[in-house]
Amino acid sequence: MAVNHILVAYDESEGADRALAMAADLAALDANLRVDVVYVVPIPLLDQRQQEGFRDILDMMISDGESLLTDAIDKLGADVALQFDSLLLTGVSPATEILKLLQQRNNYDMVIVGNRGLSGLKEYTGSVSLKILNGAQVPVLIVK
Repeated sequence: MAVNHILVAYDESEGADRALAMAADLAALDANLRVDVVYVVPIPLLDQRQQEGFRDILDMMISDGESLLTDAIDKLGADVALQFDSLLLTGVSPATEILKLLQQRNNYDMVIVGNRGLSGLKEYTGSVSLKILNGAQVPVLIVK
């Protein structure tokens, strides 16, 4: 299976840092590999009136998300950073938004996502990585 385009889910956690490092290692092996790093700004479900009051906070959260992505790609080093692009999404559920992106773009060969190391019931019910694994139509690499 040829891997030409990878999506990396990023949220500044240790698991996400490991996923990003894995993608950088793969990019270092293949100069043609393209990597998109996606961050989902989590927003609550709000009605129209609540959204108007939330606009300034959302703008700040989006700006923080853009900075987070810039910093993540800057950490990679010049040798592979040119192979990376960033995507910022907003939504109630990061896993749902990432799965929507996979369906809309339909050009990713793989998703790399970190594991936060949850255990017990939370490992199976609240895990973004598990939801992506179960919903993605492409291979998912979960980095521990």
